[in-house]
Amino acid sequence: MAEQPGAAPILAAYKGDAGADVLAFAAAWSRASGRPLTVITVYPSSAPIGMGRVDSEWVAYNREQAEILLSGARAILTGTDARYRAIAADSASHGLSDALESAGYGALLVLGSHKTRGTRRTAPGSTAERVLQGAPGPVVIVPWAYEEFAASSPKHVAVAFIDTADGRAALSTARQLATEVGATLRLVSVLPDTRVQPSLGEPTSFASEQRAQFTRSLEDAARRIDATPLLLDGPVVDALADLRPEQVDLLVCGSRGYGPARRVLLGGVSSRLLKAARVPVVVVPRG
Repeated sequence: MAEQPGAAPILAAYKGDAGADVLAFAAAWSRASGRPLTVITVYPSSAPIGMGRVDSEWVAYNREQAEILLSGARAILTGTDARYRAIAADSASHGLSDALESAGYGALLVLGSHKTRGTRRTAPGSTAERVLQGAPGPVVIVPWAYEEFAASSPKHVAVAFIDTADGRAALSTARQLATEVGATLRLVSVLPDTRVQPSLGEPTSFASEQRAQFTRSLEDAARRIDATPLLLDGPVVDALADLRPEQVDLLVCGSRGYGPARRVLLGGVSSRLLKAARVPVVVVPRG
């Protein structure tokens, strides 16, 4: 799809071994949505060597290294219409957060994962974790080795559905993302593995009734927004983390339901999910 005038940009944070994973997701989403793509890398802005003095050679060296990194990104994205920016900042997390804020409402920041035991799981590094605590817009975490199975065009967007303020914010973003790439929207809910036994009555009947209630609620919600319902069995984090690329191209979840408006603040589910998901996950600010 040609770039859409006025569309919110995608910011791809390119650095290290995870850079190719970030570019694979960001470029595919840019092509499918018409969002402009900007590849960014952050380098240290200054190095104090005395009272108010800065080593200009050190700053110039870091700038040069940042441009070398961006040259590598250009080689990967040959033929892709993208912009490239080297950003000076006192820390990588500050530089990325400031870039997301200055990009305006609706911009997406895409970050990679660090390698852990196993492959193809999300695992935010220290920079990503700092960005995620207070980011001014949606942040996508891409699994390690994502480039090996990246979808050429996203077909299924899922949202972890819960009827709360942060859940509704996630649903709104998921609907927008699905619409802009022509993907189906899947409304995902998890039947909790509570192991609660009724004081009276037969346990199997109780479990059956609980499932029926969850199913009805999920199907009613999906029908209202023209989405496909998907009911999983808990525990919640494990069920969501095990969604596979053939089921979902992007999973949307909300952040904690308190804290500053329009800021990401990770809750218990979102923080644990980001350490184990098999598919890219976008965390949406509250409010």
